[in-house]
Amino acid sequence: MKLHTLSRGARALGLAAAVALLPTITTADSVAVSPTRITVPTKANQTSLTVKAGGREASVVQLRVVAWTPGQDPRQVRATRDVVVSPPVAKLRPRQELTVRVVRTKKRAVRGQECYRVLVDRLPGREQAGQAVKLQVRHSVPLCFNS
Repeated sequence: MKLHTLSRGARALGLAAAVALLPTITTADSVAVSPTRITVPTKANQTSLTVKAGGREASVVQLRVVAWTPGQDPRQVRATRDVVVSPPVAKLRPRQELTVRVVRTKKRAVRGQECYRVLVDRLPGREQAGQAVKLQVRHSVPLCFNS
């Protein structure tokens, strides 16, 4: 019985030592985007979405729009200038919300449905400066204009 107690104590001590040897882990602050899917009604050429920073540090976000075909892999996209976002880059304080304007600039009328993806990237910040691996968080929001 005493051996079992020592064994459990030794395991706890070993676990504590292993945790102490781990490098310091810094959690990245979060960014939330809403809505998570955008459908623009007939004859409208603009919409908006909201980006909200979480955590304790400022967040830098980069926004852009890419062309996309529904039903395809969301990573299969191509560059486009038919839809733009404003602002394309922003620095958000903790818990700050930003309303992003999304405008279809293409002159030709929509025929059927045109789909894109709004990419919102939270770029690595100061809290990741000393880390060998830096995390970039991406939100990919489907955006479709209907005729």
